[in-house]
Amino acid sequence: MTSFGRQFGVTAVTYDRVRPGYPEALFEMLAQAIPAGGSVLDVGAGTGIATRELLRRGLRVTALEPDGDMARQLIARSAGEVDVVTNDFEHYRGPRRAFDGVVCAQAWHWFAGPSALRRVRRLLSGTGVFAAWWNVGTIADAQLAKELAVIFQETSHRLPVLFRRPDLTATIGNLARLLQADLGFSPPEALHFVSSFTYGPDDFVALMSTMSEVLALSSEDRDHVLDRLRACLGEVTVEVEYLTLGYMAVRC
Repeated sequence: MTSFGRQFGVTAVTYDRVRPGYPEALFEMLAQAIPAGGSVLDVGAGTGIATRELLRRGLRVTALEPDGDMARQLIARSAGEVDVVTNDFEHYRGPRRAFDGVVCAQAWHWFAGPSALRRVRRLLSGTGVFAAWWNVGTIADAQLAKELAVIFQETSHRLPVLFRRPDLTATIGNLARLLQADLGFSPPEALHFVSSFTYGPDDFVALMSTMSEVLALSSEDRDHVLDRLRACLGEVTVEVEYLTLGYMAVRC
């Protein structure tokens, strides 16, 4: 994982509070595919947003997270129920065939494709499950999004993803092609879920403070953008619509 991918640790507590979770149906699907009480490696676990859902379903989880601040937040929120390894996936040397599942929420794009998939296959048990997915969000009110976008355009040439729903066709398509080409996996099954979250103005500004495009700004520009966002919103709530997209496959 690149250093850019580790920048979220500076807002670990806020990140954990305001970043959206993933649909219940996704975890039910995983729980049906992974044996009851099975072991799961959560790659790029962050503050444990997916980890906690896996634990709730009785699975044993090893959370792999390279950022120390994020890992500490994960431990604080997981009450000692999870084995946390502060390392990145490229350098993790877990025991061969140790896991019934390997999952990666919102992080697979940080890794080298074919070599990363080979590492997954090495870690999975004989019929273990691999799943990787992303949340793709957009502000539901197009007019509000347009008004707020002006604030970012004053200080940055790059809008946060909520203002320009990213096209993950290439990223997700690449994952599908890798799985299809790897004879060690069954044909991949597409993951596709729809959800939405409504944020109060303070929580929406907090959400924006965790976005990579905002974190990349100078501290002066970042404070300016967040202050202007809060003033512009007043008492307005913001609905964000999410697509959760990815693939799941079984080792064979």
